[in-house]
Amino acid sequence: MGDGTGADVERLRALRTRLAEQLMAAHREAGEPSYRVIAGQVGVSKATVFRLLNGIGERSPKWHHIDDMLEVFGRSDREVERLRALWMQIRELEKPQ
Repeated sequence: MGDGTGADVERLRALRTRLAEQLMAAHREAGEPSYRVIAGQVGVSKATVFRLLNGIGERSPKWHHIDDMLEVFGRSDREVERLRALWMQIRELEKPQ
């Protein structure tokens, strides 16, 4: 993860929190569809939906899961691209090239 500094760890934590908050806000704005409904449309378990929306996990989720969830929520292409850029920042800290 990055160069392993405490600053990297804190930045990663902050970015993951921001991603989870934005996903939760999108969920709320979509009328809070049930985790069961989201899971069925995205093709993941309800537990995975919970982890995605609450930012739980050692690694960031796969982009296609986030993208599919944003589609369920009816988000604009612009918002999807903004969240993808945030996700890319997280992935770069988790696994630099």
